[in-house]
Amino acid sequence: QQPNEPPPPLAADAALSALQAKLAAQNLCVASSDMLDLIRLLRLSALLMDEDVIAAEEEEECEEVGEMALIAAEESAAIEAELMRLRNRVDEACLVCHNTSSA
Repeated sequence: QQPNEPPPPLAADAALSALQAKLAAQNLCVASSDMLDLIRLLRLSALLMDEDVIAAEEEEECEEVGEMALIAAEESAAIEAELMRLRNRVDEACLVCHNTSSA
């Protein structure tokens, strides 16, 4: 073994890390290429879509989001009512506890 060479386990770890870095870089290149293909496809789809179809899809999505917001508001109100009910029960229990300890 040369004096400047790292020990075999360290050299193996370094080689493995270099290989993993190279693989990660290649994966990033593939992912970037796939994303560019997807962007091209979306642009083409947007160009081919009719303006009326786009407007109808946007309106449908808007209605769906509005319905989801209403459902979320109803669920939030129900949760808030349950929280208030539980707080009242805790307050009542504290009063009973306080009154019995004072007597």
